[in-house]
Amino acid sequence: MDSAPLDSAFYRDLSWQLTGQAGAAALTGEVTSNPACGGPWHPDLQHGGPPNALLVLAAERLAAAAAGRSDLQAVRLAAEFLGPVPVAPLALTANVDRLSRTAALVSATLAGPDGRTCLQARIWLLAPGERPAVAGVRSSEVGPDPAGWPSLDFDGFPYARHLRWHGVVGSPTQLGPAAAWIAARIPLVAGETYTALQRTALFADSASGISAELSWDEWSFANVDLDLHLFQPAIGDWLLVDAVTELGDGMALTRSRLSDRTGPVGAGMQTLLVRRHQRRLLAE
Repeated sequence: MDSAPLDSAFYRDLSWQLTGQAGAAALTGEVTSNPACGGPWHPDLQHGGPPNALLVLAAERLAAAAAGRSDLQAVRLAAEFLGPVPVAPLALTANVDRLSRTAALVSATLAGPDGRTCLQARIWLLAPGERPAVAGVRSSEVGPDPAGWPSLDFDGFPYARHLRWHGVVGSPTQLGPAAAWIAARIPLVAGETYTALQRTALFADSASGISAELSWDEWSFANVDLDLHLFQPAIGDWLLVDAVTELGDGMALTRSRLSDRTGPVGAGMQTLLVRRHQRRLLAE
């Protein structure tokens, strides 16, 4: 593990303002990014996990205020990266697209210091209800204590150093499918506790990294989107991300199965843009 000190949170100085009511409610805010957000391609560009988790947080706050209830559960994230998210002060906005007695749909965006939107997402939130009696029984456990699996040597960039990684199958340093238990070392924002979809967004964007099919030294394979679905809120601090990546012509697809210690909770997908590093092309 890198001996560099950890940041206290991924973000700081979060402030926002709620306006309007019910379906006309909106949220605007500002936040400062800590170096912990830095991703694998450049330390000044964020890994996709923290900013997506931040938009889930904004959507949850807005939906709760608009609906006047605190039990709505964020269950789906559909995000697109319109450009790199800088490790810098960011502006966030969120608006209610649909509001009913049992559901809310929120659109949210992040913009960098230049005012350009770099990430946009739509988040569905649903009211909990009765579990049908015909539902299958979930397994009591998918494996031993996550901390009982061997630690992964995956700390080459800031975001990775601020998480705990325990490998079940494969490794980020070897090619092929992989599964890893992941937990956060720090909060998203100081004083905030992760919700299920916040934690899932923070970790599941790493699926394309732990199941890499190409050398990190020769290729970039950044995802242009992140699509997450939860049918059951993930319980506890740990999430098992079981991922596989399939390659195409200049693009790829990563699929992940997501589980907590009680069993499966959802799934994720990412579309990747695959390119050789420019320095490799110049060398050839």
